Amino acid sequence: MSRVESWLVTAGLPKYRAAFAGMHEQFFLELMMQDFGKYGVVDQGDKHRLYKAIKQARAVVGLCEDAQDSSSFSYTNYDLQGGSGSDLLDLDAHDGDLIEGPLQPFQVSPVGEAARAAAGQQQGGQQLSDSKIRVVVRKRPINKKEVERGDEDVVEMDMRGSCVLVNETKLKVDLTKYAERHQFNFDEALDEYVTNDQVYRVTVEPLVHTLFNNGKATCFAYGQTGSGKTHTMSPLPIRAAADILQYLVRPELRDVSLFVSCFEIYGNKVFDLLNMRKKLNILEDGKKKVCVVGLKEHTVSDVEVVTQLIEEANHRRSVGSTAANSDSSRSHSIMQFALKRFIAGGAHSRLVGKLSFIDLAGSERGADTFDNNRQTRLEGAEINKSLLALKECIRALDSDARHVPFRGSKLTAVLRDSFLGETARTVMVANISPTATCVEHTLNTLRYADRVKDVPCSSTARSGNLPPPNPYGSGSSNDLSSHEVLALQRPLMQQHMQQQQQQAHYQQYEQQHRSTAPAPLPPRGRQPGMPGGVAGGAEAGMMHEWSSPEELDAGEEEKLQHERGELMESILEDEEEIIALHRQQIEDAMEIVRREMAMLQEVDQPGSSIDQYVDSLGAVLEQKLDGIRKLQGRLDRFSSKLKQEDFLNKTVQKKQSTIQRI
Repeated sequence: MSRVESWLVTAGLPKYRAAFAGMHEQFFLELMMQDFGKYGVVDQGDKHRLYKAIKQARAVVGLCEDAQDSSSFSYTNYDLQGGSGSDLLDLDAHDGDLIEGPLQPFQVSPVGEAARAAAGQQQGGQQLSDSKIRVVVRKRPINKKEVERGDEDVVEMDMRGSCVLVNETKLKVDLTKYAERHQFNFDEALDEYVTNDQVYRVTVEPLVHTLFNNGKATCFAYGQTGSGKTHTMSPLPIRAAADILQYLVRPELRDVSLFVSCFEIYGNKVFDLLNMRKKLNILEDGKKKVCVVGLKEHTVSDVEVVTQLIEEANHRRSVGSTAANSDSSRSHSIMQFALKRFIAGGAHSRLVGKLSFIDLAGSERGADTFDNNRQTRLEGAEINKSLLALKECIRALDSDARHVPFRGSKLTAVLRDSFLGETARTVMVANISPTATCVEHTLNTLRYADRVKDVPCSSTARSGNLPPPNPYGSGSSNDLSSHEVLALQRPLMQQHMQQQQQQAHYQQYEQQHRSTAPAPLPPRGRQPGMPGGVAGGAEAGMMHEWSSPEELDAGEEEKLQHERGELMESILEDEEEIIALHRQQIEDAMEIVRREMAMLQEVDQPGSSIDQYVDSLGAVLEQKLDGIRKLQGRLDRFSSKLKQEDFLNKTVQKKQSTIQRI
């Protein structure tokens, strides 16, 4: 009798021995509940018994097999995984709807074997201890809408070299197109064919082992709206919970329990997503430990409970419509797994380890938020501020700086204990979009991730078409498609029609610049005197950045955006102050009402002094007016800033429309 058959008999399921006859043990251990129907297990009670049997068998195999067997489960050998592009959902231009679809089923990984292999060879542990921060870049596939638009894939992923290449298509003023090639190096580079299972193996699975050694780990996804953050992050907690619960089966961990909590940071406020969106307070105790007061933790002993909690949290998370995404996440969602060991008869608990999963709100450039309403623009400003604070904290930790600016935002304040300590580990998953229309967002994401990891990057420019396709299958075609050529030529034809009107401006500006500035340098990536496409060196002056009126307007637009960004930051600070002042004014008004009621009761008594009543009433009215004047003055200043921001927004919109007409 095989081991699979013996497991079935032990579970009281001998009638299914024929259905599983000849099945390899590993295939049996990797079965999920949704696969049971394929083998004739349709009864709900039999499904639960089979699920428990597989769970117990995994624990037995994890404790008894040799560490050598774990070599077949390589973390980075993707060729053996058999992944395909169909394993990734169609992102359809945004990642908000990904939660509604069924999550990809996962196989419980052999954490027992991996842990023993790490203990025996010290390879995985050594790699984990060398770097506190790991940066993994994941590229999503082109979705249907992008295919219909004819968008080209301009991102190449070199998985063997952990390198990302971005071919940014640019145009010169003389109508010559060229590709500027950017190169970034990271810890891992995952192409569009990598499955979520493989993502888990290179990101979260190494963190699970440290969780039982007083470790605090953090995994977060960063990227523009629609790059696949939610799709990447949603299955990771489920898979991690399965591995953690598999560890907890061991006898030495019987007094350790898994607690799950989830909350969001919206604007500058914190809400409990698993407790009816109850508002939480962030306080710091005498030991400088940040505490989320009122956060509800749920004890978990089954993976299905974790799945239900994730669905509940996603249902209550704040979303909104932006110019880039009709269902964009407008808050940072944080799910925490805390391992606690009960002591003193279960009356108290001590934290063993903590693992945090952060699904950050979509990052957006300030130029992309001008079409939104003021509330959405304020949300975007707060999101970008918190993302900047997170990046600075991670860089300070990686460089062992004396001061880490955790108080820069609520996000970093909450995650303070997850980043501090020798056993703290952080994994960043940078999600990028592959198309040419999103290339600016892609470069911003890669630069953000590059600064976090502080890995040198390089960029070279060359004239002509895009480079040849990547040998790994994710590069763009050698020639630009007809759709892209038409898209590039349309504004150029309009510009050519106005060439006569602009010629005088060109000559005047060039003459003025030659008289006040030294000879301009050639474009990046070209040698002096090298011909530049069809125009050649004779028309090199037409290709400099200062020679285009559109780029001059773009510089002025950037200045306005910077001014607007500073104003938005001031508005966010004043918003908190005016709300606090209003709340204080209401409390003062209630106290005044109580005093007035006491005054009326006193004046109704026989022998009361009317003079004292008049004096007291005058003092009360003066206090009321003083509070109202103070609140009104602050409100007027705040309203003035809102009008100024609206004026700057409309000004930039007009300049953008003018540039588009040109």
